[in-house]
Amino acid sequence: MENLVYVMGVDIGTTSTKAVIFDASGELVARESRGYPLLTNDLGMAEQEPRVILDAVVDAIRAVVETAGVDAQALRAISFSAAMHSLIAVDADGEPLTNCITWADQRSGEALERRKRDFYLHQVYEKTGTPIHPMSPFAKLCWLHDDFPDVVAKTAQYIGIKSYVWHALFGEYVIDEASASASGLYNMLTHDWEPLALDITQITASQLPKVVAESHAFQGIQPAWKEALSVIAEDTLFIIGSSDGALANVGIGSVGEHDVTLTVGTSGAVRKLTKTYHVDDWQRTFCYGVANGYFVQGGAVNNGGAVLAWGLEQFGTDAQRAANDFTGFINSITQTPPGANGLLFQPYLLGERAPYWTDQIRGSFVGLTINHQRAHFIRAILEGIAFNLAHVYEVMSDPHDKIHVTGGLSQHPVWCQLVADVFDREVIVPHTIEGSSLGAAIIALHTLEILPTLELPKKLPPSHIYQPNPENVAIYNELKPIFQQITTQLMGSYERLIDWQKRQVNGKIETNNR
Repeated sequence: MENLVYVMGVDIGTTSTKAVIFDASGELVARESRGYPLLTNDLGMAEQEPRVILDAVVDAIRAVVETAGVDAQALRAISFSAAMHSLIAVDADGEPLTNCITWADQRSGEALERRKRDFYLHQVYEKTGTPIHPMSPFAKLCWLHDDFPDVVAKTAQYIGIKSYVWHALFGEYVIDEASASASGLYNMLTHDWEPLALDITQITASQLPKVVAESHAFQGIQPAWKEALSVIAEDTLFIIGSSDGALANVGIGSVGEHDVTLTVGTSGAVRKLTKTYHVDDWQRTFCYGVANGYFVQGGAVNNGGAVLAWGLEQFGTDAQRAANDFTGFINSITQTPPGANGLLFQPYLLGERAPYWTDQIRGSFVGLTINHQRAHFIRAILEGIAFNLAHVYEVMSDPHDKIHVTGGLSQHPVWCQLVADVFDREVIVPHTIEGSSLGAAIIALHTLEILPTLELPKKLPPSHIYQPNPENVAIYNELKPIFQQITTQLMGSYERLIDWQKRQVNGKIETNNR
């Protein structure tokens, strides 16, 4: 009967929600996706409309069931993954007082700097495992308190996007422990909201959702949504699941002691699962919960595929830009030797999370001479992204590690070989691109006691394996410390430039408002 059991993984992402149905062995049956916009401006806003995302979630679930054509009774459970660090303020009636403020929103930077002057925030990092950065709900709460006291006065609950969806479907404010642990407000060792973080943000535990295990299941959809989800059986379990980054590791089977996942999509991340809670003395990495006793250690970066897209627009040929030809653009680095003839690129076009956790940083080309050509700039861009990710990896590095490369760039052999050379590790490209949704489905299979652990019994062979080239490794081992030294030495100059840039932007806004 096992082949008649199906589960669904729903991944609520930054720009789309994916709903994917898998069978009991983890094989993909059907997939549907629904997109939505990210609302941004020059002041660092990065928001989404909560109701738009809720509609996308419901529509994706309904569509994938119809596409798969599976019997409703055979779909035993639906489990969720969601992007971390979102924040929504809602009133006593459950109506949003803000949009969903995403991880990419930078407007809390100044409020966070004020807290750094008033409090020793390293203690918050040690207790919560969440770096002190504008991405975190901790920082967003400080900003709302300083800049929007009228909103704060009306707020009954502070929730994330998954909690918003859950409240709509089931009438309760809950959050899985993994997502709570990424808020900067939760202590994974005491399994409770952290009093120090609550004191600094001036909120109470009663204003936050109830924390539940990642396997916590609900049944009985609210009447308002029963018709929209009538394709789902009444007794189907809705499992709250975990966070997207952690579930990506689970989904590709990167759960061993020496398994490291490097993901580059729009942004990027380096992650490693562990059974031990560990924070870094220099606050370079995060440590969040996953499920089943696992933690995930690592660092997320802002500057991944978004920087590559910028590079294509600036340095791609007319034909590459017109066709959005990333393959041809990336492959052009083969025209130049490793190291781009001494041209180094600081990829911090969007500020940065790991390893610096600051928005007071910018991008730059260093080492430019009259002999550098277009292909050198392209190689420098790709190497700069890889150098930054390698700097994050240093904190958790082990010579026995293998790097599992995922995300859009994993489909490009030139990038995978570059990672193998920069990291000096074997690089594995997994068989699936559905990491987070499959990870959520694995949580469901474990909850249903079909799987004894968070691993599928049968691992499909990787699609590709890359070995480091010793000659290239030697070159990159010389350049990586120079890359890091440049970043350190330019920090003061970046801060002065950013202050000037902000004055220019604010001046334009004031002029336009007159």
